Amino acid sequence: MPTADSFTALGRGNGFNRCLTSVEVTADKIINPITFEQAVNAYWNFQSGTFSVASFAPTNEPKDLVCDESANRGSDSEYLNPAELFIVENSIPKKYKVGDEIYYAHGISFEYHAGIGGNNPDKFTSVFYTSTIPGLNAPDASNVCRVLDTSTTYGSVYSIGKDTLAFQKNISSINIGGLPFVKTVSQSFNGQNYDDPIGSGNATCPVASFLPETSAVPSLNFHTY
Repeated sequence: MPTADSFTALGRGNGFNRCLTSVEVTADKIINPITFEQAVNAYWNFQSGTFSVASFAPTNEPKDLVCDESANRGSDSEYLNPAELFIVENSIPKKYKVGDEIYYAHGISFEYHAGIGGNNPDKFTSVFYTSTIPGLNAPDASNVCRVLDTSTTYGSVYSIGKDTLAFQKNISSINIGGLPFVKTVSQSFNGQNYDDPIGSGNATCPVASFLPETSAVPSLNFHTY
């Protein structure tokens, strides 16, 4: 583990060297919240984050944040292949308010995106690791099949097939490097089956299947003293 030079920072009197943005949320949005002490430690002592082929490792010492609050902020995004993207980011921490209660969120996040588009079916999977609240306002789980139809120049309508649009969402609490995260997995499927012959109405609803999430696991390192 990297060892940093000890230092003292008066900051803004709140544990940070900046005032934090406060966002009003409802209680159901708060999941696996971090403590104030964890937020402060992550802010000053973030050293590196890695998620598969993506890695962000700023070269600053923690004390550099006293004069340059952006010294350890930034991101890295890398494609494992044309269909899989990994992202690591360290950004500004936040505060969330539920009534009079205050919850802190560190600024470290990880993302994974995979997709097969322009085909039949289209499939997309996204994974977000965020702090205190889910990182994606994803659709709730659903599976809807509808009839595909078209009309003639004379206005009559006939069936050409069936279309399935389905979503899956899973939210869970995990720890990475001893730091709490909220993991959000969002998956979508959109596929069509066509009548044979057209207009017969004999097409069946496509059965939804989803791209799996990556087996890669994010990792974190922090400065120690």
